[in-house]
Amino acid sequence: MDAGAIKSFLFWFSDAVRFLTASPLRIAVLASAGALLFVLRVWGAARARSLACVAAGQSLGFGEATGIVFKELYSAILALAAALPAILAAVAASVALMAVADSLKGLDEMRANAARVRELSVVLQNLERRQKVLEVRVASVRDGVSSLSILFFDPSEPGGAVATQDVTIRGTEVYFDAIMSNFDYAEIAAGRRVNLAIPYRVFSDVTPQASGVALGLKDAAGVPYAYGRKDDDVFGLAPEAYRARLAELVHLMSDETSAREAGIVRSVYGSAVHRRVKPGDRFAVWVEQTGGLTIKDAGSF
Repeated sequence: MDAGAIKSFLFWFSDAVRFLTASPLRIAVLASAGALLFVLRVWGAARARSLACVAAGQSLGFGEATGIVFKELYSAILALAAALPAILAAVAASVALMAVADSLKGLDEMRANAARVRELSVVLQNLERRQKVLEVRVASVRDGVSSLSILFFDPSEPGGAVATQDVTIRGTEVYFDAIMSNFDYAEIAAGRRVNLAIPYRVFSDVTPQASGVALGLKDAAGVPYAYGRKDDDVFGLAPEAYRARLAELVHLMSDETSAREAGIVRSVYGSAVHRRVKPGDRFAVWVEQTGGLTIKDAGSF
């Protein structure tokens, strides 16, 4: 039997014991089953004696029936006492096997989590680059209301914008709000950290942050367009594994509690860049390699 089969047996045995002893109700069911076996044994002995009495032309009296019950009870107690050392040994062995199974599960979880963190760290390295995430074209500014056309870019689709969103907002000083996640991946480079930013909302000097317009910057899978990568551009992981871990990373960045529990995100906070807009204005929002946001004229790079 190989190590994998032994481990599978230990896990199965541990789960089975826990299932049977996890609640008072299940213990009561086991005790009831034992009591039922005893009753069946007494019934069998009484029936055999009753048949013998019938064959002899006699009837089984109450006293004799009671004696059969006590005799079987005494026999059961003696059998239990004789088997007690074996029962105790079985219990001790079960506890030991459960402890071994728990230790193996813990080691497996630690290895799996370490591998998961390493893969998330590789995803971070793939994302750590300077790039344009969106471009803004100001269609009009009238009576303090700004009309914007926002273009989103995906590095895996170099032909141009992959999505467009029209935004109308009160105010002329436009802010682009972003979630900033500070990561620490010491497994890759000791003490090295990286920040990632996801611009997700527009507000202004008149429209408060809480009432801002959400940006539709994610694809159908919920991943920001800016995190798209061609298969040939992905390094350190197979493209399928990269995309699976990328989806997990995006979830961590949107859930601070999960992010901290994952052991790779140090902090999550908000940040915003802004610009006063005028009709015909064109500018782009860039994510820098350090993780910050900057606004540049559309022709700048």
